[in-house]
Amino acid sequence: GSPYSIVVCRNYPAIDKPSKIVNNNGSMGAPWGVAFGNNGLWAVADWSKHCVYILNDKDELIKRFGRKGSANGQFSNPCGVSFDSHNNLFIADAGNHRIQKFYVNGNYLLQFGSVGSSDGQLQHPCGVVVH
Repeated sequence: GSPYSIVVCRNYPAIDKPSKIVNNNGSMGAPWGVAFGNNGLWAVADWSKHCVYILNDKDELIKRFGRKGSANGQFSNPCGVSFDSHNNLFIADAGNHRIQKFYVNGNYLLQFGSVGSSDGQLQHPCGVVVH
């Protein structure tokens, strides 16, 4: 199994007392980006398994979506994740040089970006923040 795990700390700032360790137990490869929505859900981008996990406020897996590829809804090393105010997800899809947007249920909405250094182009985006 992978040596990676995620420590979730509830009741911030008591970060020395994590309420749950979400260990991969063979399910997560390389968790990279983590974001928390305003609805109690949180998301993890898995770099090596090319997918995104959605978990609830009890740290239970609700949904896993995505797979390796370049089509809509597929990923190549997703690394950044962010929720917007409507709890839609934005995923930095590093290997495909784009940002993809999804409903919180994992249904694809849209994407933007392509490889390059001109306006609207990206080179291995690894983070995304939505206000």
